[in-house]
Amino acid sequence: MMWKLYPASEFPNFQDQWQSLNKDRGNSPLLDVKFILPLMDKFSSGSEKIVLLGDPEKPEIMAVIAPTAKGVWASFQPSNAPLGLWLSRKKALDIPAVKSLIKQLPGMAIALGITQQDPLFMTRPDTEKSVASLDYITTAHIDFPEKFDDYWALRSKNLRHNMKRQRNFLTKNHIETRLEIYSRGEQMKQAMMDYGKIESSGWKGQIESAVTQGDRQSQFYEQMLSAFSNSGESLVLRYYYNENLVATDLCLLRDKILYILKTTYDETIKGTSPAHIMRFEYYQTALASKLLKRVEFYGPLKDWHKKWTNEARVIFHSNIYRNNFIALAHKITKLIG
Repeated sequence: MMWKLYPASEFPNFQDQWQSLNKDRGNSPLLDVKFILPLMDKFSSGSEKIVLLGDPEKPEIMAVIAPTAKGVWASFQPSNAPLGLWLSRKKALDIPAVKSLIKQLPGMAIALGITQQDPLFMTRPDTEKSVASLDYITTAHIDFPEKFDDYWALRSKNLRHNMKRQRNFLTKNHIETRLEIYSRGEQMKQAMMDYGKIESSGWKGQIESAVTQGDRQSQFYEQMLSAFSNSGESLVLRYYYNENLVATDLCLLRDKILYILKTTYDETIKGTSPAHIMRFEYYQTALASKLLKRVEFYGPLKDWHKKWTNEARVIFHSNIYRNNFIALAHKITKLIG
């Protein structure tokens, strides 16, 4: 089978093929065309390529790749994408096929990186002469039992006491709380405006990495969440202390799995964690309504994750080299450098 290469601008012509592959590989919303189209619209430089292995109508592998250095390519990986854009009908990574792709890439390519892969969807290859398998991050998830009380009983006494203490603090200080959920397309512009205001006022605003109104990040999330709202899969959690919005999560909900994409909270608040209280309340409500069975965080494992779950896995990169000699030369260069 031969690879076929197309400009990134032609991705809309292949979205049915992409959807078919994604459904075969777990149907993640993070690899859905409703996620990928806005991602490419806002973050593509135009240098990316769509690559397909086999019949263009029913490819065995499909990916979006981009040059990252002279002779080096990688799966397209904007910071707003939790997973690299690589899909295959087979769970195992086809190393010979990848090497054949490297030989077809322009500019005498020597290596291809397949970034941020989830072992749920791709089997991690072993490191060998021409393949480097690298840890990216450890990420947490929660698999819930049917009842929230059964889940909560398994959490540490310290966490349960801390959450109770925070609720008592709010009651004592006459702070009424309210969970609000946005899920309609016309609500997403306001959701992103409010999200940006909170995030810009915190540490991310100080280092100029916050989502701000009208920037590419804000436009991406608004466009993407609006697209998913058409299938009822957008979910923005918004939490209030009295009339003040103090925390918000941007999420997708598919097949009773909640994907938390971004979160922000009012950093001036002391004595309570509004984001944790918000999720605690949502988990209870969603489980009682049979809407939730799992939460995916897709971010680096932090100490607070470990209090809420014991479940985690490693997201990985795979670097495939054109041949063994190039792989050895790269390793020696890294050692010298």
